[in-house]
Amino acid sequence: MLNDVKFRSAGKKLILFFLMIFAFSFTFPQNAVAQENDKAVIPKVGDKAPDFSGQYFDGKPFTLSKTAKNKTILLWFTNLCSGCQSKLPFIEELNKKFQNNEMEVLAVSQLGSDRETVEDLIRKNNLSVRFLYDPSGEATTLYTGGYNPGTCPLKNIYLINKAGEISFATHYPGVSEKELTNQINKLMKGNQQ
Repeated sequence: MLNDVKFRSAGKKLILFFLMIFAFSFTFPQNAVAQENDKAVIPKVGDKAPDFSGQYFDGKPFTLSKTAKNKTILLWFTNLCSGCQSKLPFIEELNKKFQNNEMEVLAVSQLGSDRETVEDLIRKNNLSVRFLYDPSGEATTLYTGGYNPGTCPLKNIYLINKAGEISFATHYPGVSEKELTNQINKLMKGNQQ
């Protein structure tokens, strides 16, 4: 009987604990960045690609609409976490394979004003993929809703056709490399017709 009383008492405490956690989750406001991101309109397939300007890490200016007039664009928003870094060889391979076929592969750094991390990776891996510097987070916000440290956006890779429309959007790493390559081939084939 004593064990039965202890068990009921422990059960009541456990239920009370979970009720308190549940109540507190609605009492305190969530992170302001997360709230803002919930309101963000993330572009989808068929949408006109949001235009933005900035610069490459080498300092040359970039404007999406100007580049997209002449080329298909693959935009990859990356925070260069270990998962993203493990995919750099494939992104580099795509860049080398398609750069002569009127496609530009662009990695957009989501690390704000942190240039050193990106420059070290470019140098260490001898990358030809061009990285865009997004210190204010303008491009990151337009396409992913904004950067939350330690997280990856649900959609972080976009294929943009020469008409400036998004033809494919997904998460990478996540989508298979075969599927991503198939989508690029399909888009490039459509450009030639």
